[in-house]
Amino acid sequence: MTSKKKEIEDIDPSVIKDYLKRHPDFLVENPELFSVLTPPDRSTDDEIVDFQALMIEKIKSNIQELKFSQGHLIDTSRNNLTTQVQVHEAVLSLLDIHDSSQLGHIVTQDWADNLHIDVIRICFEKDHSITVPDLKEISRLSKGCVDEYLGKDDIVQLRGNVEVSEEIFGPAKSLIKAEALVKLPETEHNPPGILAFGSRDADMFYPGQGTELLRFLGKSFHKCLIQWLKRQN
Repeated sequence: MTSKKKEIEDIDPSVIKDYLKRHPDFLVENPELFSVLTPPDRSTDDEIVDFQALMIEKIKSNIQELKFSQGHLIDTSRNNLTTQVQVHEAVLSLLDIHDSSQLGHIVTQDWADNLHIDVIRICFEKDHSITVPDLKEISRLSKGCVDEYLGKDDIVQLRGNVEVSEEIFGPAKSLIKAEALVKLPETEHNPPGILAFGSRDADMFYPGQGTELLRFLGKSFHKCLIQWLKRQN
């Protein structure tokens, strides 16, 4: 390796010049060299600026920014794919339930582990004509809380770096710095509810973030719950 490097350093510049003269399209065919070559500065003391050199430097800067953006995009795509696989596995785990008592445990414990979420809570409003589903993992909210937290139209609400509700997250309130609240609509089998995801990472959830996977989790859990409630009636 050392001898090869020395051979390169010992190349006569005139040889390189001669090669480039005989191959005038060399830089066209190897544009990546623009990012490492330093263009000559033809500016003079007469306040004449070499715009060509400035443009080349700008192109080099743009190439570096593009490489960074491409790397960031690739990393983001990989993370999104990983999250998508985890969500699909979480939903598939609902198909293995043999008893309704397993449902609460899978969602609040297994899902939390598999999705790397610190806290997942199942909440339903009390004091309705429809009783709260009989699962020990369910937290009971005051009547009207779902619309208060989510509004009448919102299905998912994401908030980062916030103080969350103790009514939703209970004793884990002091731990949670970001939340994702998914509405569980009222049906003839259940009162209004919320599937709540809480993270100690303040940047885990934020407004503008994609909500498709969270909606999918919420709908999957809700449909599974309704199926088990129908069996019990």
